[in-house]
Amino acid sequence: MSEFDLVEYHFTTTQVNELLSFLHSELPANSGSGSGSGSGSGYCDHELETRHRRMVSNRESARRSRQRKKRHLEELIDQLNQLRVGNQDMKNRLNWLQYQCRTVLSQNLQLGSECIHLRSKMFGLCQLLVNMQFQSSFTTH
Repeated sequence: MSEFDLVEYHFTTTQVNELLSFLHSELPANSGSGSGSGSGSGYCDHELETRHRRMVSNRESARRSRQRKKRHLEELIDQLNQLRVGNQDMKNRLNWLQYQCRTVLSQNLQLGSECIHLRSKMFGLCQLLVNMQFQSSFTTH
């Protein structure tokens, strides 16, 4: 099986090389492989340790990144919920103000109608007063 066949099993070339290097370094020097004490792998212990530290560091960084992303998503959800509550409050206020506006408009129409009625009465009373004064001026002269 070549390393390209391993890719289909979700192994990267780097992972395959690390695994082979690790297995090679675990073999005893006289195992019959003919490679000696691990010099054929291309990696020394320091390089493997550095790679391992970097891999651990990358995993930790990815874990922190996922946690930040999760916290950010939770903050956005909280903000969305607060905005929804605020939006509902504003809708309620708008509905109340619209009700108040309709009430004031209705009262304004009613007062306008009363005003017309009272003006009509007042005009009638003024006419009556003028007629009475007119008649009294004829009777006194």
